[in-house]
Amino acid sequence: MVGLKPPEVPPTAAMKFVSAGMAGCVADLCTFPLDTAKVRLQIQGEVRIPRTISSVQYRGVLGTLSTMVRTEGARSLYSGLAAGLQRQMSFASIRIGLYDSVKQLYTPKGAESECPALPCAPLS
Repeated sequence: MVGLKPPEVPPTAAMKFVSAGMAGCVADLCTFPLDTAKVRLQIQGEVRIPRTISSVQYRGVLGTLSTMVRTEGARSLYSGLAAGLQRQMSFASIRIGLYDSVKQLYTPKGAESECPALPCAPLS
C-alpha cells in the first residue's frame, strides 16, 4: 500500500456549496455571542435621552456578555441564531461556493501560472 494516493478528482459544485455553507455556519456559531454584544452596545449608544453614568447597563464587550448571562441566562447569547445560520447557509454557500467558477470565468485561458499570488520570475 506504499505510494498509493487518493484520486485527484475535483469536488462537485454541490459539494462546494454545502461545505462553504457549513464553514460559514461554524464561523457564525463561534462569533455570534460577540456580534450580539456588539449590537447591544450599539443600541445602548443610540439612546438620545441624557443619562448618568450609573444608568449605563453595558460596559465593554466582556461586561456586556457577563451582564447578559447574569440577567437573561446563557441562552441569550445565541438568541436569533436560527436566522444567522440561514443567512450563512445562503450567503456563504453562494459567495464561497461559486468563487472558483467565477474566477475561471474571468481568468483568460493560459493565464494560470505556478505562483499566482506573486509575480513570477522568467525561467532561463
